[in-house]
Amino acid sequence: MNFRTILVDLTDGPACAARVECAAQVAAAFAGSVVGLTATGTHLEPFRGAGEEAGRYDALARGKLQHLAARHHEALREWVGRVSPTIPTRHVVVEAEAGWALATHGRFADLILPGPPSVHTDVPAGMPGVAEYVMLESGRPILLLPGLAGPTLEGHVAIAWNGSRAAARVVADAMPWLTRAGAVSVLVVASASESPEPQDQESHESDASHESGQRLVAWLASHGVEADLHVAHGEPDEVLPRLVGDVQAGLLVAGGYGHSRLRELVLGGSTRSLLRQTAFPVFMSH
Repeated sequence: MNFRTILVDLTDGPACAARVECAAQVAAAFAGSVVGLTATGTHLEPFRGAGEEAGRYDALARGKLQHLAARHHEALREWVGRVSPTIPTRHVVVEAEAGWALATHGRFADLILPGPPSVHTDVPAGMPGVAEYVMLESGRPILLLPGLAGPTLEGHVAIAWNGSRAAARVVADAMPWLTRAGAVSVLVVASASESPEPQDQESHESDASHESGQRLVAWLASHGVEADLHVAHGEPDEVLPRLVGDVQAGLLVAGGYGHSRLRELVLGGSTRSLLRQTAFPVFMSH
């Protein structure tokens, strides 16, 4: 499956233009279209007993929403036009929170570009962030751009591989991107668990991780994707970003919640760390 319909979050922020232009570049490569989404939040009806003030409040709120929608519509056309004026665009305005709106509309898209956590600051503590919610609820892959520039389809892509279902799923989801990449690296982080014979356990786990990585490299090759393999030891949260930098990848492909979500929420885990880091773009699905 190619990325034919690209849904992009138009929430205001410094990276919004880069997000839209990246969506346009993907759409151009796959003869697709860009759908821009403006989430206005829940509209509160004025208190009935407020009299004339209720009408003024409602008119003011509606006016602000119309102005926001018009501004986003114009920005969407301008930023997509920088890539190509022939790319079809569509703008949707949803009176709902961004996470719910993107997840619901994203089920009819091939790739979703949500805003980074820095622009969705109204999420209550302990609740999943917008990007995390969209990844979990849409059934579609997300591309998260934390900075002012997006990855290129012809650039260097790294794959975070641990042999899990989530990792296998995201590699399959990313295949349209991987087949166009200029270089692909498979990154494996092996961490030794507690054992009466820690040295033997570390050696065994390293061998198993290396074998799993080699099998992925072979599978990718069978689909025309040449990849190299890098294996390191340590905690994934610390080692994985370093490996991405070492291979100079412009994009990391990673499965979300390879361990149970409850385990990661209690003990910490790579998923939320990757969604909150600001060093490189992440392509993720669950």
